[in-house]
Amino acid sequence: GDALGYGRDILEALEQAGCSGFYFAHASGESFKRPDAYGKPELLAALSVAKKAGRRAVVLAVGGGVNGNAMGMIAALTGADFVEVPTTLMHYNDATTSAKKAFSLVVNGEILSKNILGTFYLPQLVFCISEVFLTLASCSVHAAVGEAAKTMSMLGKADTAAGQEDFHNILGASEFASDFTRIIRNTAGFEQLILFLKKTLPLKEQATLLGRRLREGKESLPAERREALEAERAAALGELRAVFHGELPAESRLEVMHFLTAINEEVIKAKAMFLAYSDPFEKYRALLFEYAHTLGHGVEAFMNGLYRRAEAQGIDFSEAFRLHGQCVGMAVLWAGEMSLDMGHLQKDGYMAHQSLVYLFNRFGGFDFMPLRRLCDELDVSCEEFCEGVLRVVRRDNKRGYCHCAPGSSVDQLVRERPGCLVRSSDPSAELRYLVEVSEDAQRRVLERAFEGEFDRVLVCSDG
Repeated sequence: GDALGYGRDILEALEQAGCSGFYFAHASGESFKRPDAYGKPELLAALSVAKKAGRRAVVLAVGGGVNGNAMGMIAALTGADFVEVPTTLMHYNDATTSAKKAFSLVVNGEILSKNILGTFYLPQLVFCISEVFLTLASCSVHAAVGEAAKTMSMLGKADTAAGQEDFHNILGASEFASDFTRIIRNTAGFEQLILFLKKTLPLKEQATLLGRRLREGKESLPAERREALEAERAAALGELRAVFHGELPAESRLEVMHFLTAINEEVIKAKAMFLAYSDPFEKYRALLFEYAHTLGHGVEAFMNGLYRRAEAQGIDFSEAFRLHGQCVGMAVLWAGEMSLDMGHLQKDGYMAHQSLVYLFNRFGGFDFMPLRRLCDELDVSCEEFCEGVLRVVRRDNKRGYCHCAPGSSVDQLVRERPGCLVRSSDPSAELRYLVEVSEDAQRRVLERAFEGEFDRVLVCSDG
């Protein structure tokens, strides 16, 4: 954890200002989103000592979504103030709008159910340092776009007359109406950012390696050697930033900044539509944001298990690695296919829905075939894959809101066009845009994904 030193830098800055603190680095990844990975005795002891001394305890979470969720839970359970410093695009959006913090049910490294134990706890401050986005992994940018595609699919263009009619019963729909076309218009900035991250990857890897050496030798390295390694890491990161600010053409820099601004502003506005007034605890209409998360969570959890198996066998799974938002992006496509098969989506509406993901798939961030190749290496059949995903789906945390007959599950589908979700006849489910879907329908779309049927790119041309 904290190989690039962002957390350590903030702690040192605070100490120079007279605010001493306790530094806690941890493993990252969805399989570590559990109480035992974060509720370490030394961390809880430090909080206890501070509170017994009558001091104000503040938990600063520096990192991505898993870090923010888990440390938010620790802050809530100990009554500490909470500050978030997001280092990923997706978590910047979540931290600034959502109070939901949660642990997953993880047993022996296997994710059995996502976000099953949680609370609502608002940070007192969300402090974003935009320079950290220059050291993102390309999969992290794809993850943010996957979540944005989900939001675009289920909201449509909320600032139009049709959008206002769609969400006339949402108190913040007019004040915070989002315009997802801004994100689409900044596709060039997305591509420039990915190209920059690929170009500067060796510098990031060098800085990360130096950070790992510092962590591994924190007790044994002489002070002089630590200082030398820290200086080398700072130099590598400085060189990386210099590429962006000095070598990248001004037009490309502007495209990147416009993309980052558009995706952050529009996703935040979309969430604020529901969370600001109508549903801050995400129990009713705000469950709209769970769109594409049923199968998305399922494939994410199942693949995390395969990553552990690959690691144990010495198999490189880097090409197959998919973050949460990438799994959601793939599941947006699957939801569109199920909606088409059931007659809810047709022609232009279907193309508009699917295009929101395909437009951002030039670099294959939402392709399934790399996952399929890993399945083949591990002798995982299509049947085992589908059943593994559906096993997680059967424990989905939305099932309590919607009656499910045997062989069925709760899901969300879109009708007519982006911005219109299918409604249920069950009043409790309708309030949450949830519908009952057969496992056969989910299995069919998973089987098609397993064959790479949805690995496509949208190419736009004049005329």
